[in-house]
Amino acid sequence: MSISDLITSLSQESPRPSLKPPGYFAARLGTVLAAYGIGIQFFLQLRTDLLVQFSRPMFTLEILLLILLTVFSATAALLVMYPDVYQKPRLLKAPYIVFVALGAFMLGQLLLPHDTRMVILPLDDGQAMECTICIASVALLPSALILALQLKGASIHPWRAGSFAILTATGIGCLTLRLSEANDSLLHLVVWHYIPTLFFAALGAFIGRLVLRW
Repeated sequence: MSISDLITSLSQESPRPSLKPPGYFAARLGTVLAAYGIGIQFFLQLRTDLLVQFSRPMFTLEILLLILLTVFSATAALLVMYPDVYQKPRLLKAPYIVFVALGAFMLGQLLLPHDTRMVILPLDDGQAMECTICIASVALLPSALILALQLKGASIHPWRAGSFAILTATGIGCLTLRLSEANDSLLHLVVWHYIPTLFFAALGAFIGRLVLRW
């Protein structure tokens, strides 16, 4: 093919539509995830002593960190759809920073005096395993949704993209379960809530590498 023929051929091709800005996807994804979270919370219901627990600064801060984890992970999951991360690469570190802060916060509470307002249930591995299964079940649908959305982009960070998708979804699972389950045992929360979340995020990175690779 001559150069003139190549130019003619390229000029006749329809340009690929450009990816819409993050705000477009954020508004829609945020609405869907919020509705999903409310629906899950309605199904799980709220713990009866929730007002008492919110009087504990440690409980309130834990809930705040879970919200931040979900929001920052969802934001990063959208930004990573763009090859240049929409020129906001620093925001990709935020979910990891929040998760580390959450882990350090939970472990740090082990050194504090016991709060009598905390509900400590007897250790039951069978019932505890149900918490991990519940978080995984709640996270399944939003994880698939976010990964499907990321396929519309052109991410050059598939590992991160997958981990952000799973962190967003497990953040919703941990948050709704924390507001529902009347169990404030720190050992239970670390072993059956947050360590599995770390494992799920690693699994999400592997899935992202398989699904989002070019």
